[in-house]
Amino acid sequence: MGRAFRRVTRAAAALAIACAGAFAAAPAAPAAQSAVTAGACSVDTAAQGVATAPSGSPVSVPRADGRVDQFQVFYDSTATQGLPFVWHRAQAAPGGSYGAWERVSAGTVGPKASFVTAVENAAGGLEVFWLDHGGFCHSVQGPAGGAWSAPEDFGLQPSPYHGFLVLFKRSNGTLIAMASSSKPDRSMESRTRLSSDGAWGPVAAMGKVTDEFAGLSQPDTVTELPDRRLKVTAREWNRDRYWQITEAVPNDGLPSGWWPAQWQLCATRECA
Repeated sequence: MGRAFRRVTRAAAALAIACAGAFAAAPAAPAAQSAVTAGACSVDTAAQGVATAPSGSPVSVPRADGRVDQFQVFYDSTATQGLPFVWHRAQAAPGGSYGAWERVSAGTVGPKASFVTAVENAAGGLEVFWLDHGGFCHSVQGPAGGAWSAPEDFGLQPSPYHGFLVLFKRSNGTLIAMASSSKPDRSMESRTRLSSDGAWGPVAAMGKVTDEFAGLSQPDTVTELPDRRLKVTAREWNRDRYWQITEAVPNDGLPSGWWPAQWQLCATRECA
């Protein structure tokens, strides 16, 4: 039996959908006066970090020690751009109460959807990703907690309406992040963080669908097969048709090229 993972995808997508409506209903803010770019990520330096109104539901991240951390998007009445921010809270002990919400950074979320997702890495730290003007920003907290790293552009940017970022943790602790691609020579892209070195590798192409008029949404399912290769299925962004691709070999730090050149059209939604 393969090891399938859908929880991060569904939680993140649900938050994005719920938040899109919340953004439309958010109160108007003054014209942007303190918008700056930090590593290609937009930040609002004037926002004071006031969690005024939540947007969507919290995203929960199970920890290896049994605790659960949560991430939530909040609007801030002191913001100058009218965009919300990512906040974080953690349990002090498994099954215990949560600490206070604390803002991850001044990095703004949106504007078209308040997407956020997160995962615990092999070192025991946390990594959080959020949507920023069509691309994704990334911040890391070390295993001991404390300050978050400055927001950085993560380098994956789908075409409009082609979905969000999906995270998968392999059985050996290696992380892979995947999103559809807007580049003409590929339909999806990925980045891998090996558990051995703790660094995200470069953006890698994940093949192209054979229909030149088709475009993929985010991965629908990700399954680790018994031989540790990954099988990915994805729906076309605007049509009820599915595609699949399977790694040629597991990514254990080899040069890029472990994904085949082409996706295969599925006969069923499950791509059996």
